[in-house]
Amino acid sequence: MKKLEIESIDKLLLSHLLTTEPFPPQLHIHNNAYELTMFKSGNVDYFINNITYHLTPGDLLLICPNDIHGLSVKDHEPCERFPIHFNEAFIQTFSTPNTNILTCFQNHERNHILHLSEDQMRQYEYLVTQTIEALNRKEFGYDIYAKANLSLILLLANQASVTKPARLADITPQAVRDAIQYVDQNLSNTLSIQDIADHLNLSRSRFCHLFKDFTGTSPWNYIIARRIQHACTLLQKGMSITDVCFECGFNDYAHFVKSFTKLVGISPGKYSKTLPGNANTSESSHAYF
Repeated sequence: MKKLEIESIDKLLLSHLLTTEPFPPQLHIHNNAYELTMFKSGNVDYFINNITYHLTPGDLLLICPNDIHGLSVKDHEPCERFPIHFNEAFIQTFSTPNTNILTCFQNHERNHILHLSEDQMRQYEYLVTQTIEALNRKEFGYDIYAKANLSLILLLANQASVTKPARLADITPQAVRDAIQYVDQNLSNTLSIQDIADHLNLSRSRFCHLFKDFTGTSPWNYIIARRIQHACTLLQKGMSITDVCFECGFNDYAHFVKSFTKLVGISPGKYSKTLPGNANTSESSHAYF
């Protein structure tokens, strides 16, 4: 059974992806990175935290650190998209006293999806493909060129956040939506799959089958990932590791540390030390910086 995993990004990763085979949702979390993805074509649903959208060409997805997200390709229609991932620490120097380059991400009332015009789509695609080529060639000045292009892409996203918010409907099945809401409301409490199934007036087997069909992971994997997601947020706010353990519904400290380390890749203690104030912190093409 596929696990819901937390993935870390080292500085910058740009990709041009083309998928021609259907696959179920592949949910994951980036604990240290923002993501922009421009969707160009295909029959695709996209899950972000507790909402599922059906994408249209030109949609621009904004994913923050610790957002649970992933796409589901529905058929053999080519799915083309251009994802960009950038580490929080890497992007900090891009803002100026006059311009916070992450404004499009930091508006708490934001829609997770913007919509680009045809001209903006062409500009985004051009900047991404040119940057991938530069990062792969690594000729003189490639690092400055990559940063300049990323700045332009983020300025484009900020412009779109003002002028082109997308108003897409949540297509999540009501039972799955209710289950996710129930989990969110009970993260600090003892949770069981049977509790959730009873809350939904469904049999345990029917609930597990429906949840996995939709999300690509089991309800229990989702609960653990959601608790660890919440734990990262609480640690970022300065809460002690012990308090975080019990606030996130783990009654056993060793189990919390083991689950956290498995998903995040490092222990809660080491994760805390990486936070600001504690320490310094198919056809496809892609490039790392």
